[in-house]
Amino acid sequence: MRRNEFKNLLEQKVLFLDGGYGSEFIKRGCREKLVELLNLTAPDEVRKLQREYVEAGADLILTNTFSANRAKLRAYNLGQKIEKINAAAVKIAKSVCTGGQLVFGDLGPTGFLLEPFGELSFRQAYEIFQEQARILVESGVDGLMIETMSDLKELKAAILAVRDVAEDIPLIAQMTFGAEGIAVTGTTVEIFANLMNDLDVDVVGINCSLDPEKMFPVFNQLAKYCKKPLSVEPNAGQPKLNPESLSYSTTPEELAIFAGDFYEMGANIIGGCCGTGPEHIKTMVKFIGQKKPAPRKISKTQFLSSRTIIKPVEPFLVVGEKINASAKKKLQAQIQHYDFSGIISLAQQQQDEGAMAIDVNPGIEKLLSAEHIRELILNLDRQTTLPLSIDIQEYDFLCQALDEYVGRPLLNSATVREENLLRRLNLIKRHGGMLIVLAMEDKVPATAEERIKVLEKAIKIIQEQGIELSRIFFDPLVLPHGAGHDFRETIKTIDFLRQKGLNSIIGLSNLSYGLPEREKINAAFLSLCLFAGLKAAILNTSEVTTMNILEGSLALQGLEFKKSPTLTEDPVVNLLIRGQKDELKALVEEKLKELTPLSVSQEILAKAMEKIGQLYAKGEIFLPHLILSAETARPIFDYLNSLIPGKAISRGRILLATVEGDIHDIGKNIVATILRSAGFEVIDLGKNVPAKTVVKEIQKLRPDVVGLSAMMTTTVGRIKEIADLLKSENLNLPILAGGASMNQELAELFGVYYAKDALKALEICQILIKRGGKNESNGKD
Repeated sequence: MRRNEFKNLLEQKVLFLDGGYGSEFIKRGCREKLVELLNLTAPDEVRKLQREYVEAGADLILTNTFSANRAKLRAYNLGQKIEKINAAAVKIAKSVCTGGQLVFGDLGPTGFLLEPFGELSFRQAYEIFQEQARILVESGVDGLMIETMSDLKELKAAILAVRDVAEDIPLIAQMTFGAEGIAVTGTTVEIFANLMNDLDVDVVGINCSLDPEKMFPVFNQLAKYCKKPLSVEPNAGQPKLNPESLSYSTTPEELAIFAGDFYEMGANIIGGCCGTGPEHIKTMVKFIGQKKPAPRKISKTQFLSSRTIIKPVEPFLVVGEKINASAKKKLQAQIQHYDFSGIISLAQQQQDEGAMAIDVNPGIEKLLSAEHIRELILNLDRQTTLPLSIDIQEYDFLCQALDEYVGRPLLNSATVREENLLRRLNLIKRHGGMLIVLAMEDKVPATAEERIKVLEKAIKIIQEQGIELSRIFFDPLVLPHGAGHDFRETIKTIDFLRQKGLNSIIGLSNLSYGLPEREKINAAFLSLCLFAGLKAAILNTSEVTTMNILEGSLALQGLEFKKSPTLTEDPVVNLLIRGQKDELKALVEEKLKELTPLSVSQEILAKAMEKIGQLYAKGEIFLPHLILSAETARPIFDYLNSLIPGKAISRGRILLATVEGDIHDIGKNIVATILRSAGFEVIDLGKNVPAKTVVKEIQKLRPDVVGLSAMMTTTVGRIKEIADLLKSENLNLPILAGGASMNQELAELFGVYYAKDALKALEICQILIKRGGKNESNGKD
C-alpha cells in the first residue's frame, strides 16, 4: 500500500489494530523463550491467533516480529534465522487476511541503550533496523510499525532506517511512557510529539507500560501537540500470574469504554498491547463502530528541544553565542584533543544566564574529523544541556551531528544559494528541527531592498519544498557598525519579516565588533530591533544590560521572558547533576580540611545523592541527570574510601541479574549504576541468567540482597522460580524484583520486594541492609 492510500483510509474511518502476542501465547500455554520462534516451530498457533484478531474486526494485523531484530536474536543464538523468522511471519499474517485487512511489519527496540548512556552506537542501531525493515518490506508487508521505544534516539534511528529502505510505505512510530508522560530516558511526550511532527512518519502513537486509565492523560498531551494522525495501544491492566493461567485486570468491556475516550480525543488507530486479546478487540470494534476520526485542536507553538529540555521559541528565543571555537584558541585546542569540558562549562553557564538554546560552533572544521563532531554531540547529550543551535558548515559533519542529536535542533545556517539552501532544507526534513536562512546568496546585500529580494527568493524555494515557514528563522544580517555599515537596513528588513508574519533572528554582537563598550551598543540596538518585530537573537548572555533590556522591552509589549529556575541551592547537588567532576573534587578537598573522609562521604556526598533521588522522584530531573550524578559521585566515593584506614566502606553487597530468557537489561544496568553511586558493592551477572546459575553465584558470593529483572511477560515467572529455589536451598535472602512485567501484586505472589524504578530499588536496599538483610518480604516494602 502506498502512503497516500493509507492517508485516505485514515481520513475515512478509525482503524482497529490487533492486540498482544507474547501475553496471548502465554495464556495459550506457549513456553518458547522467544515467541517469534513460533513462526518456524508452530506457525499454526500464530495463524490461529491472528485469524481470531481478523474475526474480531481488526483492520491492521501485526507480524509476530517484535523481537526479531538481529540484536535480540543473537542473544538467543538465533541470529542466523533472522530472514526465515521475519519472512515466515509475513507469510502467516497475510494468509489470514481475507477482508481487506492490512499487514504491518512489527519492529521493536534492540533491548540496548544507545550512546551516550549505553554502548550501542546510532549507526549500529540504524543498521539493525534497516536489516529487519528490508526483510519485512521484501516479504510484502503493507506497512511498518515501530513500537515500545523508550529512547527517542533509537526511535529516530529506526525511522531513518525504514525510510532509507522504502520511501513510500506507511509507517507508524510509537513510544512508551510512564504515567507522568516521561520515557525512561527522560524524554517527555511533548518532546516526542514535536520531533515526530517533523520526521517522515505517517502515524504517531504510544503503547505499552500503562493501563488505559493511566495512558489517558499521556495520550491527551500527545493529541494536543502532535499534528500527525494518532495511534494508541494501552495494556489491559496489570498481569495476574499463577501456575495455571495468566490473566489481566482490564476486562474487554472496560477497555472498550476507554477506547471510546481515546476516539473522542482524536485517535485514528486504536488497539491494545500486553494482555489484550481477541475478545478485547471484538468488544472495542462493536462499541466504537465505523466512525470518522474526531477533530482535534492542535497547538501551533514551535519548540526546540534536547533529549530532556523543551523550549518554546515564543515570545522570544535567546540563543547563547559563547561556544565559538574559531575565536577561542584554547577551546579549539581542547576540541581537537577530544576535551569537551570547556564547551560543557560554557553551555551550563549560559543556561544559568537565561539562554534558551546554545549555539555550538566547533571552530576551524578542517582541523577536525567526523569523530570529533560525534563525540561533541554525545558529550552535550550526556550533560543534558539546553537545545542546540548547530553551527557547522561542512555537510558531512553536519549530517554526523544531526544523526547523534536527540531532540529538535536549530540549524545555523543556510544561504539562499539554491544548492546550499536545498541541502539544508532536506536535512531538517530528514532529522527534524528549525533552520536559520541568511538574507544573502554569495555576498551580503548592502540595502534592505536587496536583502528583501533575496528573502523572497528563499521563501519561494522553501514553500516549493513543502516546509512550513514557521520552521524557519530568517536572518536579516547584522554588520559591524564600526566598519560604516548602516544598522537601519537591518531594522527595515526585520520590519518586512514582521509584516509577512515570519520569524527573524540576528547575531547581535556582530554590530559592535571592534568597538569599545560593546554591551551598551548591543543593548540599544536590540531594543530597536525588538520593537521592529525581532523574534530571536544569538547574543552574549553575560551582558546584564542586554538581558535586562530584553526583559523590559518584552514587558512593554505585554510579553514575559522566563529564565529557567535553579533546581537547588546545594552546590554539591548542582555539581553532581552537571557532571562537574573536577569542581566536585576541589570542593571535597576543601571540606577535608575541616572534616574526616567518613564525614564528607556520608554527611555531604551521600546526602547530596539522596537529594538528587528526591528531585528525580518529583520529576524535577530525569534519568540522564540521575545517571550522570551517579557516575560523577562514584570516583569521589572511591577517593574518600581510599583515605579511610582499614577496609573500605561498603553499605552492602547486591547481586543483580536479568532472568533466563530475557535479554533486556537496561533497567538492571541503571539500578547497578545508582546502587554503586550510593556506596553498595554490586555484582552484575548480566542477562539471560539461568536460575541455577543465580543460586550458585549466591552460594559463592554471599550477597546481602538479590536483585532480579524481567521485562517480558514470558519471563516474569522466572523470578518466582529463583525465589522458590533459594528457599529449597535454605538461602533466606531478600529478593528485589523489577522490570516492565513486574508489579506489586506479582511481588506479593512471589514473596519478593517490588521496585518500580532505580530509586525505589535504592530505597529498599538501604532499608534491608539497615535491618540486617533478612528476608521478611510478602511483596510489600
